[in-house]
Formats: sequence, C-alpha cells, structure tokens
Amino acid sequence: MKSLKNLFLLTFILILSVSAYGQQAALTNIQKNVNKQAAGLEQLLNFTLDTLTLKSDKNILRVTFLSHDEKDSVIVDIDAPEVKIPLYHFKKGRYTIAVYKEDKMIVLSIKRVEDIARPKNAIADLEESILRSSLSKDEQIARNIKPLNKKPKVTKNPGTRVATAKSRVKKQKPTSKKPRRIRKQRETRVVSKVNKKNLSEIAAEKEKARKAARLKNKKYNIVAEDTTKSKLERQTILAEVKKVPYNLSGHGCDTNEVRQTREEYRQQNSRPNGTPYDD
Repeated sequence: MKSLKNLFLLTFILILSVSAYGQQAALTNIQKNVNKQAAGLEQLLNFTLDTLTLKSDKNILRVTFLSHDEKDSVIVDIDAPEVKIPLYHFKKGRYTIAVYKEDKMIVLSIKRVEDIARPKNAIADLEESILRSSLSKDEQIARNIKPLNKKPKVTKNPGTRVATAKSRVKKQKPTSKKPRRIRKQRETRVVSKVNKKNLSEIAAEKEKARKAARLKNKKYNIVAEDTTKSKLERQTILAEVKKVPYNLSGHGCDTNEVRQTREEYRQQNSRPNGTPYDD
C-alpha cells in the first residue's frame, strides 16, 4: 500500500511539472538547428524560458540577431565558449540568430510568444547584458566593463551593534600658551642684549657718517658756486660792447659794437687840411 501511495504521489508531481512547463512553453519557442554542421553547438532554453544558452566546443566569436518584423539586426562580439542571452530584450515576434564560430556559421530561430517581465535593475543594453551574463569577472575587467554598483546587505543580529563609519577629524596641533611678544617688547629685548661698548661704537659710526655727508655737501656747494661764477664771467665778457670810431664806408656793424656818430667824430677830429669842421 505504501508503495502504491508513493507511486500516485510521484505521478501527481510529474503531471503538475509537465503542465507548468506547458504553460511556460508559450513564452518562447525555439527551432533548433539539427544539421550535422551544428553538432558542436548546444541550443538550450532554461526552465523559466527567459534565457537562451548557447554552448560550443569552440569559442563563439559573434552572435547576430535579426528581427523579422522590424527588419533590424544587432551584432554582438563575444569570443567565449558559452553565451547566455536574456530574452526580455526581445519583443513578441520571430527572430533569426546566427552564431559565428572560427570555421562555420550556425543559424537557428526563436519565436517570442508572450512578453517577459523585465527584472528589477535590469540592463537596458542588449550587448552589455549578454557580455555580463556570459563572461567571467576577469574577462569583464579585461574588456573595461565596470562592475555594477550593488548595495551591501546589512544583516541585523540580536545582541550585536552595527558599526557606523565616522568621518575622520583632523587632530589639531596643540597651540603654545605663551603670549606673542609685540614689536616694542622685541626691540627692547634686543637692545638690552647689546652692551654699552657697542652702543658707543654705533654712535661714533653715525657721527662719522654725518661728517662725511656734510663734507660732501660742502664740496658740492663750492663746485656749484664756481660753475655759476664762470657762467656769469662768460656772460659779462660776451656782453662787453666794442666801441668803433665813425667810418663812412662801414655799413655792416656787429651787434656788440657801438659806432661813433658823425657829430662826435667832427667834434673830436679836424678836416684833412687842418681846418675844423663847421656845423
């Protein structure tokens, strides 16, 4: 009796699984390539029928997707032995998939019957989604694919405290408590260190410098007076007026000459015959 019950239970579970698989089979249908050329390529749908997996004995270099409705194609370069294709990127309709290997090309087709719910935080780009699903972490880093930012999981256990990171505060250096000396205090302190002998020497040097400055100024004043006298003498020499006797033939006279008048000449001189000039 127990064996019979177990047999009925197993049969019931098998019927439920087949019916569930039949309901899910309406999401995606795959038409595999069964030719001899496709012997080295496995074409599989996962249990939930939302991911297509392609496994090959040689690396799959490229996968091309062609939409029959939109007449549009997408090319993804992979170079990996296993490729996982999330099917939520594809709308309802028929698609032809071309798989490129080193020596051959294998073609298969799928039919998207019903829309697949988009997962949370799903990747919108088809190429990025395939590469992240198919490549290892090291290969993703080699291709400059940055890891996704995932929020860290926080587990709360009773009796334990969650450590919170605190911002580092820069330690301030202890300031000296000695008050700063003002300028006058510093000057008096410096002067107090100088002995009397140094002060007298400094005063003598200052007096010596003053005498030298006075002598220099005196010499400068003497030289200035000499130059002014020489200038004045030159001016007086140039300003002297030459007295020239009267001459009938002289017409062009110098500006510094004072020519004798005709009356003065007659008064001071006589005629060639010895007789005086009559007025």
